[in-house]
Amino acid sequence: MKKTAFMSIFLMLLSLGISAQKTDTLRVYYYENYPYAYTEMGIIKGIELEIMDEFVAWMQKKKDLNLILVKRQYNDFNSFYNDVKNAKPGVIGMGSVSNSLDREKEVLFSPPYLKNVSVLITDGNVASLKSKNKEEIAFVFKDMEAFAVKNSSHEKYMNEIKTSYIPSLKINTTETQSNVLNKITSDKKNFGFVDIIAYWSYLKNNSNKYLKIQKVFNAQNEMFGFIMPKNSRYAALMNEFFESGFGFTATKKYHQILETYLGNEIIDDVEIKN
Repeated sequence: MKKTAFMSIFLMLLSLGISAQKTDTLRVYYYENYPYAYTEMGIIKGIELEIMDEFVAWMQKKKDLNLILVKRQYNDFNSFYNDVKNAKPGVIGMGSVSNSLDREKEVLFSPPYLKNVSVLITDGNVASLKSKNKEEIAFVFKDMEAFAVKNSSHEKYMNEIKTSYIPSLKINTTETQSNVLNKITSDKKNFGFVDIIAYWSYLKNNSNKYLKIQKVFNAQNEMFGFIMPKNSRYAALMNEFFESGFGFTATKKYHQILETYLGNEIIDDVEIKN
């Protein structure tokens, strides 16, 4: 009798277009980094967070799966990256992580959601490098110290400069790109690598600072993606979300997200254009 009643209710719900939606918990680890994912007045905001919300809405609409997000904040990039790498299948990492062959051996990447240019920043009074001439570089950076986020692609670039041009260079590591820029503004003898968006947002909030990009060391063609452990159960779904149809980065919503957090002067440099 109970079974018959249950079936009657189930068939009635189906006739009304209503079904019992599946639910899953998605754990999102995020590295606090404006404007990608950051906390303001107790609310998590940012480019990555809004794209993740769009993924959740897509999963509900296309896959009939209701994702419950459980967020975990990190202020140290190295800890964030290693925890995602070693995580269980239900974790996605948001950390403005640039794709590289070395990282692809350790984690899975979603299709890119943003382009990046890594830029070498000095005080504005430091001479502008005209080329990658070894003598010129050694002269301009004589007695200077370098800064980069620990275990980031920026630290790798800085080590390449040390190996190729300035063997005696002292490289200091820190937790955030804001720290790198603060070190440069506090002492003209410091320089460092940051993302172009980090540089843009820093100048936006510190218009009285005089900094410059040493363009000969720009690292082009970097791509940011969400990262997942190798055993992820979301990798194929993230690929479908980004690439189905004309692709998420071809949508009006994608462009609106960038407009919310970035100025027109920087969007053209970083937007993925399909």
